[in-house]
Amino acid sequence: MKVRHTVAAAAVAAALLPPLQTRAESAAAASPSAASAAAAAASAAPTAPRQPEGWIVYDDMTYSPVVDDVSRQLAAARAALASKNNAAAAQALDHVATLLQAQGDKLAKIDRDRAVVDLEAARDARVRMAAARKQIERAASLVKAGKIASTAALDKTFGAAYRSDLDRRWIVSEVTTRIPLYEAPQRHFEAAMADYARHDYHAAATEVRKASAYVRLEAARASGDVRGGLDASDKELDALANSLDKGSVEGVGKGEQDVRATFARAEYALALAHRAKAVESWSRKSFDEGGHELEGSAGALDHAADWAGQKADAAAGTAASDARDLGHKVVAGSVWSRDEASKTFEGLGHALDRLGQDLHLKAGH
Repeated sequence: MKVRHTVAAAAVAAALLPPLQTRAESAAAASPSAASAAAAAASAAPTAPRQPEGWIVYDDMTYSPVVDDVSRQLAAARAALASKNNAAAAQALDHVATLLQAQGDKLAKIDRDRAVVDLEAARDARVRMAAARKQIERAASLVKAGKIASTAALDKTFGAAYRSDLDRRWIVSEVTTRIPLYEAPQRHFEAAMADYARHDYHAAATEVRKASAYVRLEAARASGDVRGGLDASDKELDALANSLDKGSVEGVGKGEQDVRATFARAEYALALAHRAKAVESWSRKSFDEGGHELEGSAGALDHAADWAGQKADAAAGTAASDARDLGHKVVAGSVWSRDEASKTFEGLGHALDRLGQDLHLKAGH
């Protein structure tokens, strides 16, 4: 597989840095007490990893984590259908439609408030989410009429294409929902490798599918080449899971190194995605969010390098450490400088470029 994206020149990131003092520096100069309060509030941001409340498993073996109000109501609808309670299932689906309407309104606000670079993606997401909402409303009416009486029938009505549209809600997902999930793919990759080592290939396939669910959610927030890389990883992970379900990957010409390379490419795609979001956040001066995205990119870079067998790559380790440190400073409200941010973005970009080239060579291209 070819590397799907090369990192943009570091100068692009540098150009997006704030032209004046950093927010932490300005706040400290204007009001020490206000700066302290802001730092305390930012430090309280929930960054601890979190497990999903459950999993929705569709009839095509696609997994979706239960992590927000939409997924909770979808899970409730499926549970009600399984219990033959069509009234409760229809009510839960109606709640989903209401939530999607509210999130569509949030996207409309993005249309008005954000820079031109965000407009096309936001408008496309609004259209797709509106289509998903209409399909949910249709499904609710069919459930009320008794024409959908099982989760299998619901899945046929609300197919993969509409579920992909539903994932677009992640563009306006709450930071408190999204941030604690950034390490989730790695946890499932590690579990899959442990299952693989025990020759429990079916369990490994399940873990791979769960990891892929988070890759899809991040793809819903991405655009351009970055989204293309995440979509390609989703397909590659799905193919790996299907191979594992057959009992082994060796039978289709893949071994442990191929599995590790697949995981490396997925984490690499995630690292690129988080870095791109960090740049976007910097351009809007949404520094707290940008700091979280830098931390996410640093973690994914570390994981990608580990899966690729590059634990001794000091340059990648330094770049990830610097990005993580800057992200933590920004989130905590500590003082950071334009020069520090410029160098961090540049170092992270170079490290990702080198890793991308290495993964390209390892893939045999």
